Amino acid sequence: MVAPIRRAVIIYTGATGGLGRFMLPALERTGVPGRALSSRLENEDGLRRELEALPVGRAATLIHLAALVSVPRCEQEQDLAYRVNVLGANAAVSEFLHWAAARPVAARVLYVSTGHVYHPSDPPARLRESGLTAPRSVYARTKLEAEARLSRLCESRGVELCIARVFGLLSPGQPANYLLPGLVRRVRVGDVDRIPGLDCVRDYLDARDVCDDLVDLCGAARFGGVVNVCSGVATSIRALLGAVARAAGREPLAAAATAAPGRADDVAWLVGDPTLLEHRLGPRRRRPLEETIRDALAAH
Repeated sequence: MVAPIRRAVIIYTGATGGLGRFMLPALERTGVPGRALSSRLENEDGLRRELEALPVGRAATLIHLAALVSVPRCEQEQDLAYRVNVLGANAAVSEFLHWAAARPVAARVLYVSTGHVYHPSDPPARLRESGLTAPRSVYARTKLEAEARLSRLCESRGVELCIARVFGLLSPGQPANYLLPGLVRRVRVGDVDRIPGLDCVRDYLDARDVCDDLVDLCGAARFGGVVNVCSGVATSIRALLGAVARAAGREPLAAAATAAPGRADDVAWLVGDPTLLEHRLGPRRRRPLEETIRDALAAH
């Protein structure tokens, strides 16, 4: 028989994704006990069996990370994006709440959403949690709908829900279709012509720092509501390219870069306001962009 967990445990989905693969190190750094659920979202029986096998403690928080995050793929396979990002999220959280109620375990849910749900700011300004939402991509629309569904579900069960709207993610080992590995490839082969959305401005965070933020949000004195997970620092794709070129020893390439139009659903400026995040957690440690890029160059 497995000994019961004496402290609150963090259970998380999406353990192999761009964020989830950094969650275990974040938990280990803070000493918070954690368990990953590996079953796919559509496999409700698998999720149920995994939950039933967990040791029972007094309290548990589910961090729901799993999602279809490729924006182009979401556009191409809209039904799949809806099934995974909306129905799958709702099913996973429902299973968790059912498991917790049957034990009983005090349950909370942290849903990882995206800063892309916001209405673009004009003139450019840091986006606050109270800002209007107007998602332009299928991906962002499914995340906003999942927010709404989970809000209703958790309210009906009397469970606290925190929605973490995460802004631009960079990390070592991202798939080749993501921005940072794409810029790394361009710099290495010397191809900096017609880069889509070159002058778009984003709020970039290292995925490892984001996982630290998510774990800390679970332990914060104030938990629920919407919280931007962001830095508030505006960085253009052109500036990111320049940093990659410098790190690779090919700095002159950046000056030769030319722009191409971005996606139809893209926005020119997407930078968050971290005031609420820092109010709850205190000043945040952020890896320098140069460190993330060095690690990405090594990974690719």
